[in-house]
Amino acid sequence: MYLPKIREIKEALTSFFSKPYTTRFPADGFKPEEEFRGFPRYHSNDCVGCGTCAQVCPAGAITVTDYLHNKIRTLQINYASCIHCGQCEEHCITEKGVILSTEYSFSTMDINDPNILEKVEKEILLCEVCGSIIAPMDQIKWIRQRLGAKAYAHPNFLLNIQREFFELEPSEAKSRIRREDQIKEVCPKCRHKIVVEDEFYAFNR
Repeated sequence: MYLPKIREIKEALTSFFSKPYTTRFPADGFKPEEEFRGFPRYHSNDCVGCGTCAQVCPAGAITVTDYLHNKIRTLQINYASCIHCGQCEEHCITEKGVILSTEYSFSTMDINDPNILEKVEKEILLCEVCGSIIAPMDQIKWIRQRLGAKAYAHPNFLLNIQREFFELEPSEAKSRIRREDQIKEVCPKCRHKIVVEDEFYAFNR
């Protein structure tokens, strides 16, 4: 009859002199574990702007916007829609371009608050013939480095290497595709047209 009471007193005394199991929030603040999946953050030096993170985001929190007039691609994460699933980090082709932080909350009364948006901007390469997007410059450089010496076999990678040593004069599209256009930064579709036109132009005249 008295044993439960004695046990409860013992537990109360043990609990009173023991350290608390929880943090002293908000006095000390909460420190998440390293494995905690918080808001994803872009790392500009390692992000190549490929847009894979936007393709795999199940919540549609990541958007990719291309501005052709100034050759800029913007990748933006909206933390108001982010569900911390970690798909962006898992599928990042460089494995370091977007990494989950330990930040987990914010408070704002404005849906357009810049603090809930994470952005990174990348320069994009446009086709010199048709003006369509080929890829971000950093992505081309990243692929070139992975290919090593094999990159010298492709004119786009070859010209990308030349850009590191001197400025390349921009060229203008001519009335028709010519053989000389092969030594230009062009998209796969236009490069195919150049090869076909060069091979069969005599038959089309």
